[in-house]
Amino acid sequence: MNNSAYTPNTGVSAPIDPGWNDPPKFSYNAQVTPNRPRNILNKRVAFPMSNVTSSPAPMSPANLPPMPQVFSPPPVVPLTSTIQQEQIDIDSESTLKEVKAIFTNLLDSSLELGNKADDIRRRIDVMENMWTSGKLNSRIFMQMRNLAYALQDDTPRKADDIHRALMVDHVSAVGTWMPGIKQLIHHCIARSELLSIDKE
Repeated sequence: MNNSAYTPNTGVSAPIDPGWNDPPKFSYNAQVTPNRPRNILNKRVAFPMSNVTSSPAPMSPANLPPMPQVFSPPPVVPLTSTIQQEQIDIDSESTLKEVKAIFTNLLDSSLELGNKADDIRRRIDVMENMWTSGKLNSRIFMQMRNLAYALQDDTPRKADDIHRALMVDHVSAVGTWMPGIKQLIHHCIARSELLSIDKE
């Protein structure tokens, strides 16, 4: 499309303003500019060799996560010294006499047990035989003495706790005769509860 208009008076084409949809004009006489090299964005940049010896800048401490605190475990206390001390302090024979005397007195004062008392006495005899033959250790001696005195002091719940601890820690040693002691403990618990109800 020609962008000039013919004028009859002068016979010369006058330039007119191009419209909004006219194609652009190309200048064929313009000087051709040399091609510039394109910027290659994916080209690898060589590492500068002049700064090889320089250390990288350290990161700011504010950007680093806090170092976890390392707690040292508590010192382990050997149990051998405690066990040896118990073996020195506990006289097996006298402790057995104390324990058996307390159990016997409780059975003699518990006529309501009936035939169960005979079974409990047989279990106590088994305990005595294992005690004198060296099949029980000093820790069992101590716990059985504490159990017997808990029953004598009318604190059967404490005796029941000791009984459970013995069954957990030394079931192979006490498993044959402890059911009789358990019956005696439960009898003392029931009697203590009845006495507390009567007092109310």
